[in-house]
Amino acid sequence: RLVTAVATVPGPPRPLAPPGPAALVGMAPTGASVAFQIGTGEKGKGIDDEGRRVLRQPRGIRLAGDGALLVADYGNSCVLRFAPGDAKGKVVAGEEGQVLPTVDPLKDIDRPLTLPEEEGLLLKQPSDVCEYPQGGVLVLDTDECSVQRFGAEARAVTFVPQGGKSVHKSMGDPASVKNPRGVGVAPDGAIVVCDTWSHRVLRYPPPESPEAMDKPAVLAGVPNSWGCCSRKLSFPSCAIFAPDGALIVSDTNNHRVQRFAPGEAEATTIAGSASGHRGSGLAELNMPTGICLDPQDGSLIVADRANSRVLRFPKDSRAGTEARLVAGPEVLSSPWGVCASADGAVFVTDERRAIVVRLEEGGAGAPRPPAA
Repeated sequence: RLVTAVATVPGPPRPLAPPGPAALVGMAPTGASVAFQIGTGEKGKGIDDEGRRVLRQPRGIRLAGDGALLVADYGNSCVLRFAPGDAKGKVVAGEEGQVLPTVDPLKDIDRPLTLPEEEGLLLKQPSDVCEYPQGGVLVLDTDECSVQRFGAEARAVTFVPQGGKSVHKSMGDPASVKNPRGVGVAPDGAIVVCDTWSHRVLRYPPPESPEAMDKPAVLAGVPNSWGCCSRKLSFPSCAIFAPDGALIVSDTNNHRVQRFAPGEAEATTIAGSASGHRGSGLAELNMPTGICLDPQDGSLIVADRANSRVLRFPKDSRAGTEARLVAGPEVLSSPWGVCASADGAVFVTDERRAIVVRLEEGGAGAPRPPAA
């Protein structure tokens, strides 16, 4: 799943509307509690005295094939892997707290510009991660506007931009990727990127295919043009594929989730407001970021970031459909990424509280983490 928004967070959300009618029969359990937590609730790095990993700003999250959690710690410039039940984890991309140096054109002005020596070893601001079918993990670095494969070689291999990074990159180039937030692998092996500040979702050909250097195709959105009509997106954060091949996109600044049928340029709103209005009712969203489909029943799970909650919408949801609350402000502050396991657990990253929680129906529960 794809997983990973930009905008000013508004003031305190209005009180949640009461639960809607029982129109959501048949969905997986909701009203979950915290069964397990990664992170101490205080921002930092390293391992604390109790052997727990300390996080700084976790964002993208994905389940690996062996059940391990992959977490992109945006604030610590690294990606971590946590085995089931493990609160310590290990770094699998980048180095915790070490930032890839920025190319400075004014430094060593008499010498040709080159990429930093640490290129392929360090990261800047990783926002998302996913397992790569051919081995290793794909890491999306927002600041570097890149997607790299870590774990297969001594140094990471760059897939985006095609042909590798350059010291000459321009955010003003209409074709360039700008502050991307989400990455994933399509069923055919293509790499899919949420090009957030370009308001589009891109498909890059499979890196091992003969078409590897072909230009990326636009799967959703109108490049470099934001809006709330059915063809446009506004700072999309995450994109995933439904079993029928449809592309589902969290349209963050339009406060909705859009469904693009295969080959279609116009979308249908399946959660939130079709007209792009924010809100805090159970049929409304406010800056949604991470999304996933529950493998149990196909319901849509949404990290409703500015409302400090995670919602579950039914499989056949449309604009105006009420969701059920999975977890709210008593557990979450600024949820970013979300994924679900086959056994019904929901995993959520909270970038403000610097934690990752496993939510389960009937879980043991946990006290509210301290504010960071």
